[in-house]
Amino acid sequence: MKRSRRPTISRGLTVSGRRGCVPACPRPSHANLQATMSSTKLSVILPVRDREREITGRVERVLEALTGLTREAAEVVVVDDGSRDATPEVLDELRAIYPQVRVVRHSRPRGIEAAGQTGLERSTGDLIFIQESDAEVRLDDLQRLLRMSDDPSIVAARAESRSEPLAPSLLRRLRAFGTNADQQVRLRSDDTQNRSLQMIRRPHLQRLAGPKGNRLRLEGETKRTVTVQNVR
Repeated sequence: MKRSRRPTISRGLTVSGRRGCVPACPRPSHANLQATMSSTKLSVILPVRDREREITGRVERVLEALTGLTREAAEVVVVDDGSRDATPEVLDELRAIYPQVRVVRHSRPRGIEAAGQTGLERSTGDLIFIQESDAEVRLDDLQRLLRMSDDPSIVAARAESRSEPLAPSLLRRLRAFGTNADQQVRLRSDDTQNRSLQMIRRPHLQRLAGPKGNRLRLEGETKRTVTVQNVR
């Protein structure tokens, strides 16, 4: 077994009061990605700063995942938040190779949140995913949020994942079935950074910002799950 993950799903901003349970989602396989394939144009926003060595891998992994997530054209919008290393040159090369990649630059560092807002304003997709930190996108979270988009009432949502020890009550439950959970369950030392991903629906935002937007009532909801997965 490997680490526990605690995904936090913030359904926040639902247009109606309709609620549903968000199930724990396994690691994305080809079959799972096909099952969640969308007919909506997707945009993924990646804020970066001084990531000349990491950005190529991050972008290519997202591009590969998007081929199985949507039937429509998709784009990756990379917002360079005032990098001082060779990140701009690397992004120019990526843009030349992949037409789905768009690059926006801040002339000086303005912060990750501002970079995400810039990406939102420059993106063209109807369903937009914004990475909240300068880190690699967890594809599990991307798939989980995409599944939530099947609910037409959701305006925006957020998935947060972090590695942490299992709760004692869950360990006791595993031990009650004869497992040696104390030794079997472990955290991965190579993935300790918290990661969070936002999902925004552009048509809903436009509706909220319209002349009749103040008539809509919004509701927020948060669900938490802990998953334990087998190591093969």
